[in-house]
Amino acid sequence: YDPFTRQSNQFADADLARELSELTRAANRANATFYTIDPRGLVAGSDIDEQVDPVEWQNFVRKTQDSLRSIAEETGGVAVVNSNDFDKALKRIDAETSDYYVVGYYSSNPDPLKRTRKIEVKVKREGLNVWSRTSYTLRQPPQTR
Repeated sequence: YDPFTRQSNQFADADLARELSELTRAANRANATFYTIDPRGLVAGSDIDEQVDPVEWQNFVRKTQDSLRSIAEETGGVAVVNSNDFDKALKRIDAETSDYYVVGYYSSNPDPLKRTRKIEVKVKREGLNVWSRTSYTLRQPPQTR
């Protein structure tokens, strides 16, 4: 047991979460959607010639795929992980980005301290699929001196 390694991993995880959060907030403010693809395809195990603990390997794969999922889901996109069918995934991405509506509105919430706002998009017509962001975050107000 090495407490230093565990502590450095915890810091790395915290840094990763903070960076992902900042990235997705900036993407949402810029109205950018991420479609992430794991080029490894279906991941079974580490290379045979590498001596890697299977639990460590699974944790590594999970963490990298969770990062891809988080970036995509938080920006309204799709993550393509654990799949070898890239053709199907690229066709889906093309279909989602080819036909779309942009809906704008003004929030009725005047409180600038409540920076994260929830969004829910509904349609009345049956048989339609709606993909949208679930929230957005206001920019930090400029610091005055």
